[in-house]
Amino acid sequence: MNIFLVKEADIVEAAEIISASFKNYEVMRYLFNDSGNDYEAHITEFFLAFYQFGLANNWPCYGVRVNEQWVAVALGCNSSEQEIIKGSDDALTEFYKKISPQAYRRIEQYDQQADAAHPSKAHFFIDSIGTHPDHQGKGYAKALILKYQELSKSDVHSTGVGLNTESDNNINFYQHLGYQVKAQQKIGSLTSWSLFRADD
Repeated sequence: MNIFLVKEADIVEAAEIISASFKNYEVMRYLFNDSGNDYEAHITEFFLAFYQFGLANNWPCYGVRVNEQWVAVALGCNSSEQEIIKGSDDALTEFYKKISPQAYRRIEQYDQQADAAHPSKAHFFIDSIGTHPDHQGKGYAKALILKYQELSKSDVHSTGVGLNTESDNNINFYQHLGYQVKAQQKIGSLTSWSLFRADD
């Protein structure tokens, strides 16, 4: 399977892939429930700004390419390397000006509560992962998760890989890959599960 680093030149296409996979996801409908006709545009703009932030801070971002097109992408971070470069969040700041104050507060609340459930020991965290709807069910997400597990194993400080989900439909998939539910919490109207897989 062709897994590649997502680079700055790929960000727009990566944002389109991840937004297409997330547009019907519970967390997006919660965060942007007052976006109206701008709902899908807001999701795409959010991921574009967030991926710009991630790449500016050297977060590992990978994707799967098929016939020279991105079909799945993931953005993660190493919890032991959390120094944020000044100005790297400028695009996110501009995006937040476009959405309602209520939506911005929901994003802040989600980030604070979800982050608090992360493991305290050094680990890699998969912040977002998605496959374009036209290419789902082909093992691309699994391949990307395994990539982050390889990164964790090769890092002297990392103890494993963590991720969150707000869909109970995803839990069995992650458990099949060795992830264990470490926390469950309510974030607004969402139920959020924090999962972790310790390195072998």
